[in-house]
Amino acid sequence: MSVYAITIPCFAQMLRSLSTLLSKGEEHAQALGFDPQNLLESRLAPDMHTLARQVEFTCTQAQEAVCRLTQQALPRLATPADMRQAKALIEDTLAMLAAADRAAIDAGAEQQVSITLADGLSFDMTGLEYALNWATPQFYFHLVTAYNILRHNGVPLGKAEYVQHMFAYARQA
Repeated sequence: MSVYAITIPCFAQMLRSLSTLLSKGEEHAQALGFDPQNLLESRLAPDMHTLARQVEFTCTQAQEAVCRLTQQALPRLATPADMRQAKALIEDTLAMLAAADRAAIDAGAEQQVSITLADGLSFDMTGLEYALNWATPQFYFHLVTAYNILRHNGVPLGKAEYVQHMFAYARQA
């Protein structure tokens, strides 16, 4: 399986799910008469990032995957200030993924990828190792954390909203 196949289409389908999750959060807030902004500022624990940051980090992982695998400059994304900005960030990320060059991403599988964290710790790996062991787990960590923040705040979500893309494969017995 190609690096492109294990990243770009998966990221795109799950970002569409994230947009649905945010819409459900907005609907829930409006139905209960509270500002959806409260959801964006929510977190699961005091030392964890907010929903707004989880959306930012999910999009960052998808965008950085394209950039790192094609040796482009990394994006600097802003934390969305409201639901409109959160959904716009997702749409911008989806547009970037749609424009990604499959051949260039697949060629990035053998390129060296280096990630240096703020504390100076560095990780050196191939593009394939990066896609499998860094980008994909990081992407899903932040996506699932966003889902969990919404659920924790009473938004009625289920697996159907999370894996909505699977209904393309559904059939009735």
